[in-house]
Amino acid sequence: MAAIDGVKVALVYPPYGPVRNEPGIKTVKENYGIFPSLSLLYVAGILERAGCEVLFVDAHAEGLTIDETVARLRAFGPSFVGYTITTYLFFQTMAWIKAIREAVDVPTIVGGVHLSIYPRETLGYDVIDYAVTGEAEIALPQMLTAIVSGGELSRVAGISFRKSNGEIVVTPKAADCDVDAAPFPARHLLDNSLYFSFISKYKNFSCIITSRGCPYKCIFCEQGSKPFRARSPNNVVDELELCNKEYGIREFDFFDSSFTIRKDRVIAICDEIKRRKLDIIWAARTRVDCITDDVLKAMKSAGCTRIYYGIESGNREILATLKKSTSLEMYHDVVARTKANGIHTFGYFMVGNPYETEATIRQTIRLALSLDLDYAQFSKVTPMPATEMYTLLLKETGRDYWREHIVSGVDDDIPRPLCNMSDEEIQKWTRLAYLRFYYRPRYMARQFSRIKSVEEFKRSAATAFKMLSSPPSADVDTGMEVLT
Repeated sequence: MAAIDGVKVALVYPPYGPVRNEPGIKTVKENYGIFPSLSLLYVAGILERAGCEVLFVDAHAEGLTIDETVARLRAFGPSFVGYTITTYLFFQTMAWIKAIREAVDVPTIVGGVHLSIYPRETLGYDVIDYAVTGEAEIALPQMLTAIVSGGELSRVAGISFRKSNGEIVVTPKAADCDVDAAPFPARHLLDNSLYFSFISKYKNFSCIITSRGCPYKCIFCEQGSKPFRARSPNNVVDELELCNKEYGIREFDFFDSSFTIRKDRVIAICDEIKRRKLDIIWAARTRVDCITDDVLKAMKSAGCTRIYYGIESGNREILATLKKSTSLEMYHDVVARTKANGIHTFGYFMVGNPYETEATIRQTIRLALSLDLDYAQFSKVTPMPATEMYTLLLKETGRDYWREHIVSGVDDDIPRPLCNMSDEEIQKWTRLAYLRFYYRPRYMARQFSRIKSVEEFKRSAATAFKMLSSPPSADVDTGMEVLT
Protein backbone atom coordinates (compact mmCIF):
# COMPACT_ATOMS: atom_id res chain seq x y z
CA MET A 1 0.00 0.00 0.00
CA ALA A 2 2.96 2.31 -0.67
CA ALA A 3 0.70 4.60 -2.68
CA ILE A 4 -1.10 5.76 0.46
CA ASP A 5 1.91 6.05 2.79
CA GLY A 6 1.58 9.39 4.57
CA VAL A 7 -1.90 10.14 3.22
CA LYS A 8 -3.77 12.14 5.84
CA VAL A 9 -7.23 10.92 6.80
CA ALA A 10 -9.38 12.57 9.47
CA LEU A 11 -12.14 10.57 11.17
CA VAL A 12 -14.98 12.51 12.80
CA TYR A 13 -17.53 11.19 15.28
CA PRO A 14 -20.24 13.87 15.48
CA PRO A 15 -22.42 14.46 18.55
CA TYR A 16 -25.83 12.85 18.51
CA GLY A 17 -29.05 13.18 20.41
CA PRO A 18 -32.58 11.78 20.55
CA VAL A 19 -34.40 11.38 17.24
CA ARG A 20 -37.75 10.05 16.12
CA ASN A 21 -38.02 6.26 15.71
CA GLU A 22 -35.17 5.32 18.01
CA PRO A 23 -35.42 2.53 20.59
CA GLY A 24 -34.53 4.57 23.67
CA ILE A 25 -36.39 7.29 25.52
CA LYS A 26 -34.85 10.76 25.74
CA THR A 27 -33.96 10.93 29.44
CA VAL A 28 -32.35 7.49 29.45
CA LYS A 29 -30.35 8.14 26.29
CA GLU A 30 -29.05 11.46 27.57
CA ASN A 31 -27.78 9.81 30.76
CA TYR A 32 -26.71 6.36 29.58
CA GLY A 33 -23.06 7.27 29.12
CA ILE A 34 -20.47 8.20 26.51
CA PHE A 35 -18.94 5.33 24.54
CA PRO A 36 -16.11 5.39 22.02
CA SER A 37 -16.95 4.57 18.41
CA LEU A 38 -15.39 1.13 18.02
CA SER A 39 -16.19 1.05 14.30
CA LEU A 40 -14.28 4.29 13.63
CA LEU A 41 -11.44 3.22 15.92
CA TYR A 42 -11.11 0.01 13.91
CA VAL A 43 -11.01 2.12 10.75
CA ALA A 44 -8.25 4.25 12.31
CA GLY A 45 -6.25 1.12 13.06
CA ILE A 46 -6.72 -0.14 9.50
CA LEU A 47 -5.58 3.19 8.05
CA GLU A 48 -2.52 3.41 10.28
CA ARG A 49 -1.50 -0.14 9.37
CA ALA A 50 -1.76 0.86 5.70
CA GLY A 51 0.62 3.78 6.29
CA CYS A 52 -1.85 6.66 6.57
CA GLU A 53 -1.58 9.49 9.07
CA VAL A 54 -4.82 9.65 11.06
CA LEU A 55 -6.59 12.32 13.09
CA PHE A 56 -9.50 11.12 15.26
CA VAL A 57 -11.98 13.76 16.42
CA ASP A 58 -14.64 12.58 18.86
CA ALA A 59 -16.80 15.69 18.87
CA HIS A 60 -19.44 13.87 20.89
CA ALA A 61 -17.19 12.94 23.82
CA GLU A 62 -15.33 16.23 23.81
CA GLY A 63 -18.43 18.39 23.38
CA LEU A 64 -16.98 20.13 20.31
CA THR A 65 -18.87 22.49 18.06
CA ILE A 66 -18.65 22.28 14.29
CA ASP A 67 -16.38 25.35 14.27
CA GLU A 68 -14.03 23.78 16.82
CA THR A 69 -13.98 20.55 14.82
CA VAL A 70 -13.29 22.41 11.58
CA ALA A 71 -10.37 24.23 13.23
CA ARG A 72 -8.78 20.89 14.14
CA LEU A 73 -9.32 19.54 10.64
CA ARG A 74 -7.80 22.60 8.99
CA ALA A 75 -4.75 22.39 11.26
CA PHE A 76 -4.33 18.72 10.29
CA GLY A 77 -4.91 19.23 6.55
CA PRO A 78 -6.54 15.90 5.60
CA SER A 79 -6.87 14.51 2.10
CA PHE A 80 -10.04 12.67 3.14
CA VAL A 81 -12.58 12.93 5.97
CA GLY A 82 -14.38 9.79 7.13
CA TYR A 83 -17.51 9.06 9.18
CA THR A 84 -19.61 6.12 10.30
CA ILE A 85 -23.34 6.34 9.54
CA THR A 86 -26.24 4.66 11.28
CA THR A 87 -29.66 4.66 9.67
CA TYR A 88 -31.70 6.26 12.44
CA LEU A 89 -29.07 8.97 13.06
CA PHE A 90 -28.61 9.60 9.33
CA PHE A 91 -29.61 13.26 9.23
CA GLN A 92 -27.83 14.21 12.45
CA THR A 93 -24.61 12.88 10.92
CA MET A 94 -25.39 14.39 7.51
CA ALA A 95 -25.74 17.86 9.04
CA TRP A 96 -22.15 17.63 10.23
CA ILE A 97 -20.91 16.10 6.99
CA LYS A 98 -22.41 18.97 4.99
CA ALA A 99 -21.09 21.70 7.31
CA ILE A 100 -17.59 20.22 7.42
CA ARG A 101 -17.51 19.69 3.66
CA GLU A 102 -18.28 23.37 3.10
CA ALA A 103 -15.36 24.35 5.31
CA VAL A 104 -12.89 21.57 4.45
CA ASP A 105 -13.40 20.71 0.81
CA VAL A 106 -11.90 17.24 0.53
CA PRO A 107 -13.60 13.95 -0.41
CA THR A 108 -15.90 12.32 2.15
CA ILE A 109 -15.81 8.59 2.92
CA VAL A 110 -18.53 6.85 4.93
CA GLY A 111 -19.04 3.37 6.30
CA GLY A 112 -21.12 1.35 8.73
CA VAL A 113 -23.81 -1.32 8.51
CA HIS A 114 -26.14 1.30 7.02
CA LEU A 115 -24.04 1.36 3.84
CA SER A 116 -24.54 -2.35 3.28
CA ILE A 117 -28.29 -1.69 3.17
CA TYR A 118 -28.71 1.71 1.50
CA PRO A 119 -25.51 2.46 -0.46
CA ARG A 120 -27.14 4.01 -3.53
CA GLU A 121 -29.55 6.09 -1.47
CA THR A 122 -26.66 7.44 0.62
CA LEU A 123 -24.41 8.18 -2.36
CA GLY A 124 -27.33 10.16 -3.73
CA TYR A 125 -26.08 13.01 -1.54
CA ASP A 126 -23.31 14.81 -3.40
CA VAL A 127 -21.33 15.61 -0.24
CA ILE A 128 -20.56 11.88 0.06
CA ASP A 129 -18.02 10.62 -2.44
CA TYR A 130 -17.10 7.08 -1.39
CA ALA A 131 -18.49 4.37 0.87
CA VAL A 132 -17.27 1.10 2.31
CA THR A 133 -20.28 -1.22 2.15
CA GLY A 134 -18.94 -4.09 4.25
CA GLU A 135 -15.91 -4.79 6.40
CA ALA A 136 -13.16 -2.21 5.95
CA GLU A 137 -10.02 -4.26 6.63
CA ILE A 138 -9.41 -5.10 2.98
CA ALA A 139 -11.75 -2.76 1.08
CA LEU A 140 -10.70 0.59 2.57
CA PRO A 141 -6.94 0.44 1.88
CA GLN A 142 -7.60 -0.93 -1.62
CA MET A 143 -10.11 1.85 -2.32
CA LEU A 144 -7.75 4.60 -1.12
CA THR A 145 -4.91 3.13 -3.15
CA ALA A 146 -7.07 3.13 -6.29
CA ILE A 147 -8.17 6.72 -5.67
CA VAL A 148 -4.66 8.05 -5.02
CA SER A 149 -2.96 6.11 -7.84
CA GLY A 150 -5.75 6.54 -10.39
CA GLY A 151 -6.62 2.84 -10.39
CA GLU A 152 -9.93 1.26 -11.38
CA LEU A 153 -12.31 1.60 -8.44
CA SER A 154 -14.82 -0.84 -9.90
CA ARG A 155 -12.30 -3.63 -9.29
CA VAL A 156 -12.34 -3.04 -5.54
CA ALA A 157 -14.87 -5.28 -3.79
CA GLY A 158 -17.03 -3.95 -0.97
CA ILE A 159 -17.29 -0.27 -1.88
CA SER A 160 -19.59 2.26 -3.51
CA PHE A 161 -18.68 5.41 -5.40
CA ARG A 162 -20.01 7.96 -7.85
CA LYS A 163 -18.60 8.23 -11.38
CA SER A 164 -17.92 11.60 -12.97
CA ASN A 165 -21.16 11.25 -14.94
CA GLY A 166 -23.14 10.85 -11.72
CA GLU A 167 -23.65 7.09 -12.00
CA ILE A 168 -23.47 5.34 -8.62
CA VAL A 169 -21.53 2.08 -8.61
CA VAL A 170 -21.90 -0.60 -5.92
CA THR A 171 -19.26 -3.32 -6.24
CA PRO A 172 -19.77 -6.94 -5.10
CA LYS A 173 -19.40 -7.80 -1.41
CA ALA A 174 -15.83 -8.12 -0.16
CA ALA A 175 -14.60 -11.34 1.41
CA ASP A 176 -14.86 -11.53 5.20
CA CYS A 177 -11.60 -10.74 6.93
CA ASP A 178 -9.66 -12.95 9.35
CA VAL A 179 -10.86 -11.48 12.65
CA ASP A 180 -7.55 -12.31 14.38
CA ALA A 181 -5.63 -10.47 11.67
CA ALA A 182 -7.60 -7.24 12.05
CA PRO A 183 -5.69 -4.41 13.76
CA PHE A 184 -6.85 -3.38 17.21
CA PRO A 185 -8.94 -0.20 17.54
CA ALA A 186 -6.59 2.81 17.61
CA ARG A 187 -7.40 3.94 21.15
CA HIS A 188 -4.13 5.86 21.37
CA LEU A 189 -5.77 8.52 19.19
CA LEU A 190 -8.27 9.56 21.87
CA ASP A 191 -8.54 10.42 25.55
CA ASN A 192 -9.85 7.23 27.13
CA SER A 193 -10.74 9.03 30.37
CA LEU A 194 -13.68 10.71 28.59
CA TYR A 195 -15.73 7.52 28.33
CA PHE A 196 -18.12 5.94 30.82
CA SER A 197 -21.46 4.23 31.20
CA PHE A 198 -23.97 5.26 33.80
CA ILE A 199 -22.92 2.24 35.89
CA SER A 200 -19.19 2.15 35.17
CA LYS A 201 -16.93 2.34 38.20
CA TYR A 202 -13.51 3.37 36.91
CA LYS A 203 -11.66 5.66 34.60
CA ASN A 204 -10.38 4.82 32.09
CA PHE A 205 -13.23 2.91 30.43
CA SER A 206 -13.60 1.38 26.97
CA CYS A 207 -15.56 -1.10 24.87
CA ILE A 208 -14.30 -4.22 23.15
CA ILE A 209 -15.80 -6.68 20.67
CA THR A 210 -14.47 -10.25 20.48
CA SER A 211 -16.65 -11.72 17.72
CA ARG A 212 -18.69 -10.75 14.69
CA GLY A 213 -22.08 -12.06 13.68
CA CYS A 214 -24.36 -14.40 15.62
CA PRO A 215 -25.76 -17.92 15.03
CA TYR A 216 -29.13 -17.01 16.56
CA LYS A 217 -32.00 -15.59 14.52
CA CYS A 218 -33.84 -13.12 16.77
CA ILE A 219 -36.17 -11.20 14.47
CA PHE A 220 -35.23 -7.76 15.88
CA CYS A 221 -31.44 -8.01 15.36
CA GLU A 222 -29.41 -7.82 12.15
CA GLN A 223 -26.47 -9.76 13.62
CA GLY A 224 -28.18 -13.08 12.95
CA SER A 225 -27.81 -12.49 9.22
CA LYS A 226 -24.01 -12.59 9.52
CA PRO A 227 -21.83 -15.65 10.10
CA PHE A 228 -20.44 -16.01 13.61
CA ARG A 229 -16.67 -15.45 13.67
CA ALA A 230 -14.88 -15.39 17.01
CA ARG A 231 -11.44 -14.02 17.81
CA SER A 232 -9.01 -16.38 19.55
CA PRO A 233 -8.57 -16.06 23.32
CA ASN A 234 -4.95 -14.88 23.01
CA ASN A 235 -5.89 -12.22 20.48
CA VAL A 236 -8.66 -10.91 22.74
CA VAL A 237 -6.45 -10.77 25.81
CA ASP A 238 -3.62 -9.16 23.83
CA GLU A 239 -5.99 -6.26 23.21
CA LEU A 240 -7.08 -6.12 26.85
CA GLU A 241 -3.46 -6.13 28.00
CA LEU A 242 -2.48 -3.37 25.58
CA CYS A 243 -5.38 -1.22 26.75
CA ASN A 244 -4.58 -1.83 30.40
CA LYS A 245 -0.80 -1.44 30.27
CA GLU A 246 -0.49 1.31 27.65
CA TYR A 247 -3.66 3.38 28.05
CA GLY A 248 -4.49 2.77 31.71
CA ILE A 249 -7.93 1.32 30.90
CA ARG A 250 -9.27 -0.54 33.93
CA GLU A 251 -12.88 -1.24 32.93
CA PHE A 252 -14.30 -2.78 29.74
CA ASP A 253 -17.72 -3.41 28.27
CA PHE A 254 -17.76 -6.43 25.93
CA PHE A 255 -20.12 -5.44 23.11
CA ASP A 256 -20.54 -8.89 21.52
CA SER A 257 -24.21 -9.63 20.95
CA SER A 258 -23.70 -12.93 22.84
CA PHE A 259 -20.27 -13.22 24.43
CA THR A 260 -20.72 -16.77 25.76
CA ILE A 261 -21.81 -18.57 22.56
CA ARG A 262 -18.67 -20.73 22.68
CA LYS A 263 -18.24 -21.57 26.33
CA ASP A 264 -14.77 -23.13 25.96
CA ARG A 265 -13.50 -19.92 24.35
CA VAL A 266 -14.93 -17.80 27.18
CA ILE A 267 -13.26 -19.96 29.81
CA ALA A 268 -9.97 -19.77 27.88
CA ILE A 269 -10.22 -15.95 27.73
CA CYS A 270 -10.85 -15.83 31.47
CA ASP A 271 -7.93 -18.16 32.19
CA GLU A 272 -5.63 -15.98 30.07
CA ILE A 273 -6.74 -12.78 31.86
CA LYS A 274 -5.85 -14.42 35.16
CA ARG A 275 -2.57 -15.84 33.85
CA ARG A 276 -1.45 -12.36 32.80
CA LYS A 277 -2.69 -10.90 36.11
CA LEU A 278 -4.62 -8.08 34.44
CA ASP A 279 -6.14 -5.76 37.02
CA ILE A 280 -9.39 -5.08 35.18
CA ILE A 281 -13.13 -5.40 35.62
CA TRP A 282 -15.58 -5.97 32.80
CA ALA A 283 -19.15 -6.58 31.72
CA ALA A 284 -20.56 -8.72 28.90
CA ARG A 285 -23.78 -9.30 26.99
CA THR A 286 -25.25 -12.73 26.38
CA ARG A 287 -28.31 -14.99 26.42
CA VAL A 288 -29.59 -17.05 29.32
CA ASP A 289 -29.40 -20.21 27.20
CA CYS A 290 -25.65 -19.66 26.70
CA ILE A 291 -24.64 -19.78 30.37
CA THR A 292 -23.38 -22.56 32.61
CA ASP A 293 -22.07 -22.56 36.16
CA ASP A 294 -18.53 -23.23 34.87
CA VAL A 295 -18.73 -20.15 32.66
CA LEU A 296 -20.11 -18.00 35.48
CA LYS A 297 -17.33 -19.08 37.85
CA ALA A 298 -14.67 -18.43 35.21
CA MET A 299 -16.06 -15.00 34.35
CA LYS A 300 -16.30 -13.95 37.99
CA SER A 301 -12.74 -15.09 38.73
CA ALA A 302 -11.42 -13.06 35.76
CA GLY A 303 -13.03 -9.77 36.78
CA CYS A 304 -16.54 -9.90 35.31
CA THR A 305 -18.81 -7.75 37.47
CA ARG A 306 -21.97 -7.58 35.34
CA ILE A 307 -23.81 -9.60 32.70
CA TYR A 308 -26.41 -8.06 30.39
CA TYR A 309 -29.12 -10.56 29.50
CA GLY A 310 -31.52 -10.17 26.58
CA ILE A 311 -34.84 -11.02 28.22
CA GLU A 312 -37.16 -8.94 25.98
CA SER A 313 -40.64 -9.97 27.18
CA GLY A 314 -42.57 -11.61 30.00
CA ASN A 315 -45.03 -13.26 27.60
CA ARG A 316 -44.26 -16.76 26.31
CA GLU A 317 -46.03 -16.32 22.97
CA ILE A 318 -44.15 -13.09 22.24
CA LEU A 319 -40.85 -14.77 23.10
CA ALA A 320 -41.64 -17.49 20.56
CA THR A 321 -42.51 -14.88 17.92
CA LEU A 322 -39.21 -13.10 18.57
CA LYS A 323 -37.46 -16.49 18.09
CA LYS A 324 -36.03 -16.43 21.60
CA SER A 325 -35.33 -20.06 22.52
CA THR A 326 -35.79 -19.38 26.21
CA SER A 327 -38.43 -19.67 28.91
CA LEU A 328 -39.56 -17.59 31.86
CA GLU A 329 -38.32 -20.33 34.18
CA MET A 330 -34.88 -20.18 32.57
CA TYR A 331 -34.73 -16.41 33.16
CA HIS A 332 -35.39 -16.89 36.87
CA ASP A 333 -32.89 -19.73 37.15
CA VAL A 334 -30.00 -18.07 35.29
CA VAL A 335 -30.39 -14.66 36.92
CA ALA A 336 -30.42 -16.32 40.35
CA ARG A 337 -27.32 -18.41 39.54
CA THR A 338 -25.53 -15.34 38.15
CA LYS A 339 -26.16 -13.41 41.34
CA ALA A 340 -25.15 -16.43 43.43
CA ASN A 341 -21.77 -16.25 41.69
CA GLY A 342 -21.39 -12.60 42.74
CA ILE A 343 -22.08 -11.05 39.32
CA HIS A 344 -24.56 -8.20 38.91
CA THR A 345 -27.36 -8.66 36.39
CA PHE A 346 -28.81 -6.28 33.81
CA GLY A 347 -31.96 -7.19 31.88
CA TYR A 348 -32.88 -5.87 28.44
CA PHE A 349 -36.63 -5.63 27.75
CA MET A 350 -38.62 -4.44 24.74
CA VAL A 351 -42.01 -2.73 24.63
CA GLY A 352 -44.12 -2.82 21.46
CA ASN A 353 -43.37 -6.35 20.26
CA PRO A 354 -45.54 -8.20 17.73
CA TYR A 355 -48.89 -9.04 19.37
CA GLU A 356 -48.11 -6.65 22.26
CA THR A 357 -51.00 -5.42 24.41
CA GLU A 358 -51.22 -3.60 27.71
CA ALA A 359 -51.67 -7.01 29.35
CA THR A 360 -48.44 -8.41 27.86
CA ILE A 361 -46.51 -5.28 28.86
CA ARG A 362 -47.76 -5.75 32.42
CA GLN A 363 -46.40 -9.30 32.25
CA THR A 364 -43.02 -7.93 31.16
CA ILE A 365 -42.93 -5.39 33.99
CA ARG A 366 -43.93 -8.05 36.51
CA LEU A 367 -41.15 -10.29 35.23
CA ALA A 368 -38.61 -7.47 35.50
CA LEU A 369 -39.66 -6.79 39.09
CA SER A 370 -39.59 -10.48 40.05
CA LEU A 371 -36.14 -11.35 38.71
CA ASP A 372 -34.15 -9.39 41.33
CA LEU A 373 -32.14 -7.72 38.58
CA ASP A 374 -29.62 -5.06 39.51
CA TYR A 375 -30.45 -2.97 36.42
CA ALA A 376 -32.94 -3.00 33.57
CA GLN A 377 -33.35 -1.25 30.24
CA PHE A 378 -36.75 -0.93 28.56
CA SER A 379 -36.58 -0.08 24.86
CA LYS A 380 -39.33 0.82 22.45
CA VAL A 381 -39.42 -1.70 19.64
CA THR A 382 -38.11 -0.10 16.46
CA PRO A 383 -38.01 -2.26 13.31
CA MET A 384 -34.49 -1.72 12.02
CA PRO A 385 -33.41 -2.38 8.45
CA ALA A 386 -31.93 -5.79 7.60
CA THR A 387 -33.94 -7.52 10.35
CA GLU A 388 -36.72 -10.06 9.99
CA MET A 389 -38.96 -7.70 11.95
CA TYR A 390 -38.48 -5.03 9.28
CA THR A 391 -39.26 -7.59 6.58
CA LEU A 392 -42.56 -8.26 8.39
CA LEU A 393 -43.26 -4.52 8.31
CA LEU A 394 -42.50 -4.30 4.59
CA LYS A 395 -44.97 -7.11 3.92
CA GLU A 396 -47.58 -5.58 6.22
CA THR A 397 -47.42 -2.00 4.91
CA GLY A 398 -45.75 -2.16 1.50
CA ARG A 399 -43.58 0.80 2.52
CA ASP A 400 -39.82 0.92 3.01
CA TYR A 401 -39.95 3.58 5.72
CA TRP A 402 -36.19 3.77 6.26
CA ARG A 403 -35.48 4.13 2.55
CA GLU A 404 -38.03 6.95 2.34
CA HIS A 405 -36.36 8.54 5.33
CA ILE A 406 -32.91 8.45 3.72
CA VAL A 407 -33.98 9.49 0.22
CA SER A 408 -36.62 12.12 0.95
CA GLY A 409 -36.23 13.00 4.61
CA VAL A 410 -39.61 11.48 5.46
CA ASP A 411 -39.78 11.35 9.25
CA ASP A 412 -43.04 9.51 9.86
CA ASP A 413 -43.47 7.31 12.91
CA ILE A 414 -42.47 3.80 11.84
CA PRO A 415 -45.20 1.29 12.74
CA ARG A 416 -44.46 -1.86 14.65
CA PRO A 417 -45.45 -5.00 12.76
CA LEU A 418 -48.32 -7.04 14.21
CA CYS A 419 -48.77 -4.46 16.98
CA ASN A 420 -51.85 -2.25 17.27
CA MET A 421 -50.56 0.01 20.05
CA SER A 422 -49.82 3.65 19.22
CA ASP A 423 -46.42 5.24 19.66
CA GLU A 424 -47.84 7.38 22.48
CA GLU A 425 -48.99 4.24 24.29
CA ILE A 426 -45.62 2.56 23.81
CA GLN A 427 -43.83 5.66 25.09
CA LYS A 428 -46.09 5.84 28.15
CA TRP A 429 -45.61 2.20 29.04
CA THR A 430 -41.85 2.32 28.48
CA ARG A 431 -41.51 5.21 30.90
CA LEU A 432 -43.84 3.51 33.34
CA ALA A 433 -41.67 0.40 33.24
CA TYR A 434 -38.63 2.48 34.18
CA LEU A 435 -40.46 4.21 37.02
CA ARG A 436 -41.83 0.95 38.40
CA PHE A 437 -38.42 -0.73 38.25
CA TYR A 438 -36.08 1.98 39.47
CA TYR A 439 -38.19 3.84 42.00
CA ARG A 440 -38.96 1.03 44.41
CA PRO A 441 -37.78 2.26 47.83
CA ARG A 442 -35.91 -0.94 48.66
CA TYR A 443 -34.26 -1.01 45.24
CA MET A 444 -33.18 2.64 45.51
CA ALA A 445 -31.70 2.12 48.96
CA ARG A 446 -29.73 -0.90 47.76
CA GLN A 447 -28.34 0.84 44.69
CA PHE A 448 -27.30 4.04 46.46
CA SER A 449 -25.48 1.95 49.06
CA ARG A 450 -23.30 0.54 46.25
CA ILE A 451 -22.17 3.89 44.85
CA LYS A 452 -18.40 4.22 45.17
CA SER A 453 -17.64 7.71 43.87
CA VAL A 454 -18.97 11.26 43.83
CA GLU A 455 -19.19 11.19 40.03
CA GLU A 456 -21.24 8.00 40.06
CA PHE A 457 -23.58 9.53 42.64
CA LYS A 458 -24.03 12.68 40.53
CA ARG A 459 -24.87 10.63 37.43
CA SER A 460 -27.40 8.48 39.28
CA ALA A 461 -29.03 11.42 41.06
CA ALA A 462 -29.30 13.49 37.86
CA THR A 463 -30.93 10.66 35.94
CA ALA A 464 -33.36 9.98 38.79
CA PHE A 465 -34.36 13.64 38.98
CA LYS A 466 -34.99 13.90 35.24
CA MET A 467 -37.09 10.75 35.17
CA LEU A 468 -39.22 11.88 38.09
CA SER A 469 -39.56 15.52 37.01
CA SER A 470 -40.88 14.69 33.53
CA PRO A 471 -43.83 12.31 33.95
CA PRO A 472 -45.01 10.82 30.66
CA SER A 473 -48.67 11.85 30.93
CA ALA A 474 -51.53 12.40 33.32
CA ASP A 475 -52.86 8.90 32.74
CA VAL A 476 -49.60 7.20 33.73
CA ASP A 477 -51.20 6.14 37.01
CA THR A 478 -53.41 3.80 35.03
CA GLY A 479 -52.15 0.36 35.88
CA MET A 480 -49.68 1.46 38.54
CA GLU A 481 -51.73 -0.02 41.37
CA VAL A 482 -52.44 -3.14 39.33
CA LEU A 483 -48.72 -3.89 39.21
CA THR A 484 -48.01 -3.44 42.90
